[in-house]
Amino acid sequence: MAIRDAIIKTVKYPPELIPDSWYGTVPNVAEIAPAILDLVRFKPYLVRLAGIQLAANAAVILRARYDGVRVDENTGAMINLIPGFWDLPAKDFLRYNLFGLAPGLLNQTTHYGVWAQIPTVADKLLHGLPLTPDEQKLSQELGIANAVQKGVLPLPIGVQIEREYHILGEETHSRSVNVTPAGTAVSIESIYARQNEFLVLTKMAAAPGAAAAIVEFIVDRDDDAGFATVRTFPLSLAFGGEINCFVPAMHELRLTANSTVAALAHLFRYTYQRIRLTNTLRVRFGLVTRDELREPSLWDKVKGGVL
Repeated sequence: MAIRDAIIKTVKYPPELIPDSWYGTVPNVAEIAPAILDLVRFKPYLVRLAGIQLAANAAVILRARYDGVRVDENTGAMINLIPGFWDLPAKDFLRYNLFGLAPGLLNQTTHYGVWAQIPTVADKLLHGLPLTPDEQKLSQELGIANAVQKGVLPLPIGVQIEREYHILGEETHSRSVNVTPAGTAVSIESIYARQNEFLVLTKMAAAPGAAAAIVEFIVDRDDDAGFATVRTFPLSLAFGGEINCFVPAMHELRLTANSTVAALAHLFRYTYQRIRLTNTLRVRFGLVTRDELREPSLWDKVKGGVL
């Protein structure tokens, strides 16, 4: 299931990296319809397209739009079946699609991820978004506007995760599952968080299977059923076929699979981390109020984007 605006709005524990994949026929002298990714109504979130992987083909054009910037590039010289260097941030529009230059472009594949985050005061200042009166006061008290002008705020997502997400354990699991037909979901594994920690799914891989089988690798987290649904044909167990993600769950990650036809002994691989649930992250995730903190200034720093 393609990432749509409604999925972005289910993001609870930002930042989150939602994985997705696509495969099919790229039409001659036309774009895929509907587009692979087309996000337009996702406010108040900020989103960014990352890690595009595709099969390099001189007859296929990559087209993207992130707000006012448009991308139109022939894929012939791109890195084949390895995620490329893409980071397309957007506050209003985010689109990704393929355009064909020849007939017979069957079973073309791609996978990618979309980061979604709720903007802090620093993010809003960087992207030119209006501040509320309370946010303007916070900016003045913490000197956020000056820090944004200096280029030290907001922190990049990778730096924020490295600083704040203390890993208590990281595991890569491998499963062979008989996936039954007729759309019946089959359990791969359910993973549960322990006290004072939460889980983050960080990578997904699977054997491609047959194109006609439509095998799907499905991620449920907590009460969000079908949060991410990734078709396995664009994936593989080899380097480059694994898709990056960052899907936090406070209580449970449930991984399942389904298929339109039987897929016997289908192979799946995935990596997850156990992360300490700190007060900083409780504030970021909206799990505590300002009055519940022993250090109320922490609330201001997190909402301001200083932490």
